[in-house]
Amino acid sequence: MLNDLRYAVRTLRQNPGFALTAVISIGLAIGANSAIFSFVDGLLFRPLPVRDPARVVSLRSIAPSSSASSLAETNTEISYPDFVDFRETSRSFDGLIAYDLRGVGFARGERNQPQVKLGYLVSGDFFRTLGVESSLGRMFTSEEDAVPGRDAVLVLAHDFWKQEFDADPAAVGSHVRLNGIDFTIIGVASEHFSSMDLFIRPTFFAPMMMASRLDPKEDILHRRDLRTIAVKGRLKRGVTVQAANAEISALAKSLQESYPVTNKGFGAAVRSELQMRLDRTPSYGPVVVSLFTLVAVVLAIACCNVANLMLSRGRARVREIAVRLAIGAGRARLMRQLMVENLVIAFCGGAAALLIAQFAVEFFSTLEVVGDTPIQLDITIDHRVLVFTFLIAAGSAVLFGLIPALHSTNADVIPALKAGALEQRRKRFFGRSALVVAQIAGSMVLLLAGVGAYRDSAGLIAQRGFRTDHLLTLRVDTEVVGYTSQQSQQFYRTLSERSRALPDVQAVGLTSSVPLTTTLRQEAVIPEGYQFPAGQKSVSVMSSTVDDDYFDTLAIPILRGRHFLLSDNEDSPRVAIVNQAFADKYFAADPIGKRIRLENETGPWVEIVGITATGKYLSVAEPPTGFLYLPVSQHPEQRLTLLVHSSGDPAKLTGPVRELIRSIDPNVPLLAVRTMDDVFQRSTVRPMQVLITVFGATSLMGLVLAVVGLYAVVAYQVARKTREIGIRIALGAERPRVMRMILKHAAGMAVTGVAIGLVLSFALVDALSGGGQRPQPLNVLILMAVTLVLLLTTLLAAAIPARQAMRIDPQVALRQE
Repeated sequence: MLNDLRYAVRTLRQNPGFALTAVISIGLAIGANSAIFSFVDGLLFRPLPVRDPARVVSLRSIAPSSSASSLAETNTEISYPDFVDFRETSRSFDGLIAYDLRGVGFARGERNQPQVKLGYLVSGDFFRTLGVESSLGRMFTSEEDAVPGRDAVLVLAHDFWKQEFDADPAAVGSHVRLNGIDFTIIGVASEHFSSMDLFIRPTFFAPMMMASRLDPKEDILHRRDLRTIAVKGRLKRGVTVQAANAEISALAKSLQESYPVTNKGFGAAVRSELQMRLDRTPSYGPVVVSLFTLVAVVLAIACCNVANLMLSRGRARVREIAVRLAIGAGRARLMRQLMVENLVIAFCGGAAALLIAQFAVEFFSTLEVVGDTPIQLDITIDHRVLVFTFLIAAGSAVLFGLIPALHSTNADVIPALKAGALEQRRKRFFGRSALVVAQIAGSMVLLLAGVGAYRDSAGLIAQRGFRTDHLLTLRVDTEVVGYTSQQSQQFYRTLSERSRALPDVQAVGLTSSVPLTTTLRQEAVIPEGYQFPAGQKSVSVMSSTVDDDYFDTLAIPILRGRHFLLSDNEDSPRVAIVNQAFADKYFAADPIGKRIRLENETGPWVEIVGITATGKYLSVAEPPTGFLYLPVSQHPEQRLTLLVHSSGDPAKLTGPVRELIRSIDPNVPLLAVRTMDDVFQRSTVRPMQVLITVFGATSLMGLVLAVVGLYAVVAYQVARKTREIGIRIALGAERPRVMRMILKHAAGMAVTGVAIGLVLSFALVDALSGGGQRPQPLNVLILMAVTLVLLLTTLLAAAIPARQAMRIDPQVALRQE
C-alpha cells in the first residue's frame, strides 16, 4: 500500500495541472458540505461540556394533549416539588439536578447601577453530578441547598470572571448585589464548562434556595403547577434511557394520584440530549434538509467533473496500463493503484475543504438572534467535523474514481499496444457526455434556486407590515428591582408621558414583544362558537400586550373597529384586537363584537374591538399567521419595550431617554437600546443575506464546475479527433465548419442539461428557495435569463478547444499520428 501511495503522489506531481484542478474542484464541494455540517453539529451533535456527557439525560413534563394545539408545546419543564419527589424516589440515576435560567439586576456595589445579567439557579449537587470542578475557590455544598433564602452565595462563570473582574483571584470572597441582595462570591467555575444550553452563556450560578428572595412573587420552591425548572440526570452505569423513562413515567402517574389538582394528566419522560435538541428546534429541519440538498448537488457536480477529468487522463494512460497487464499485473492490482490515486486527490481536497469550512464557520458566527436573551452561536471545527469531512472525501473518491478506474482497466491489451489503435477501433464512451449533462442540469437547479431565493427574500423583507425607520427601541425591566405590578404600571406611564415631551418625538408606544424578535409569546385562546377537533379545547396564538399608541407608532393599520383606549383599564370590560388572519380563520363573519376567552383565565369573555392587517411576527418567511393584541392596561407587564418614533435620527434620542429613566428610578436597568432599523437588520436582513450568500456561492461553484467539465470533455474530443480533423481540413473542409462541428456536440450537451435542469428545478425550487411559505413561481423572463446565461457560459467554455480544433495544421496532425 505504501508503494501505491508513493507511486500515486509521484504520478500526480508529474501532472500538476490535472492534480490541482481535481483537488480544487472536489475541495470546494467538500468544503461546502463540511461548512453546513459544522452548523448542524453545533445545533444537534455537540455534547454538553460535562464529564461523561453520554449518560446525562433530561426529564420533561408531558402536558395533557387536550390542552394544546399543534402550535403549543406538550413537552414542558418540571416543577421544583416534582423534581424533589423524582430525586428522592428514582433508582435509575446517580444524581438528578435542577436549574433555572434567570435574569437579575447585577451590581458590583450598592452605588452601582444594576445591569441585567443571566444566571442559573441550581440545586446543591449541580456541579458534583455533572463532574464540573472549580478553577478558583469552591462549589456549593449540600447544606447551601437546604434552607430557603439562607445562603446568599455565588459561583461565577469563568468567562464572566475574566470579563467583569479581569480574572482577579481577589474576586472570591468579595460581595456583589443581585436584585438588591448581597451575595458572597465563593468560587469560579471551570473554564471548560460554559453552559447547559447550546446558545446561552450564564454569568453566575446561585443556589435554587435563593429563588424566593430573588423573586418573592414567584414561589417556585413550593408550587407544583409552576413548571419552569429544567431537570437533568446522570444515568447509572448499565441503565438505558428506555428503562429510566419507564421508571419516571410510573413515578409521574403516582404523583397524579397524590396531587390531582396540580398533576392530573401530566406525565413525565426521559429524553436524550439529541432528542431534546430535536424537540426544541423542529423548525431547523427544513432549513438543514434544504442546505444539505444544495451542497449535495454541488458535490455531485464536482464528482462528475473530476470523473470526466479522470476519464480524459485515462486516455493518455491506456498504453501504460496495457503494458502492466501484458507483463502479468492483475486487474484488481491496477484497480487498487488507481483508487489510491483517487484517495490522494480526495484527501487533499478534504484538507482544502477544512480551510473553506473554517471561513464559513467564522461567517456563521456573525449571526445574531435579537431578543431579551443574548444568544451566542458556538460553531467550531471539531473532531466530528473532521471525521465527516474525511468520510465525505473517501466517499467522493469512490464516486468520481470507480467508473474511470473500471474503464481504464477494461482495455484490450493487444489493440491498446498498437500505435494509433485507440483511434482506429473508435470505441466510444458516452459516460463523459452524460456526466457533463448531469453537471449542467445540476448547475441549472442551483442557479434557479439561487435566483428564486434572492427574489423571495427581497419580497418578504418588503412585506413586513410595520415601520422600521425613525424608531428607537428601549427594553426595560422593572421586575429585577422588586417593583409590584402597580409600581410598574406607574413607572411605564410616567416614562411614556415624559418621552412624548422630548424634542422631535412624533409618537411613543409600549409593547411586551417587538416583532421579529424572540420576545413573542403564545396565548391559549378559545374563540366563541368555534368548533375544535375532538380532544382539543383551545388554540395557541402568538400574542403581545400593547398600549393605546402602539399601532400608530409602528404604522400598523386598523382595518376595522377601533384602537385601544385609555378607558380600557382593569375596571372596564376586557377587550382585544386581532389580525386579519385570525379573523378569517376563526370567524366567518365580521368578528367585531365577537368574543374570545383566554384559557388560563376564569374571568369574563374578551371582546374583539378591532382588526389589524396581517404582518410578520416571528419571521418574514412565515405564512399568514393569527395574532392577538391585548391592552397592557388590562394585562400588566413588568418587562416592556418603549418604542419612540422620531422625526430625525432616532439614535440621538438614546441619551435623553436614558436620562429620563434615571430621573424616574436610577436602579431600573435597561436590557437593550437599539434603533428598529438595527433590530430589523440583525433579526431579518442579516440572516437573509447569509442564506442568499450561501445560495449564491453554491450556485457559482456549480456553474464553474459545470464549465470546467464541459471544457474538459470538448478538449478531450478535440484531442481524440486530431487525426480526423486534420484529414477533413486536408480534404478541403472549411475551418469554421470544423469549429461548428465541435460546438454542435457541446451545444447538444448544454441544451440537454438545461432541459433536464428545468424539469428538476420545478420539483426542487420550492424546498430550496422557500422557507416558511411557498414562493411565487419564477416568471418566464427569469427562466429565460438563467437559461441564456448558462447556455452562453457553457458554449463559451466549449469555444476555446473548438477554436484550437479550427487551427489544427493537417501536416502536423497526420505526422503525429
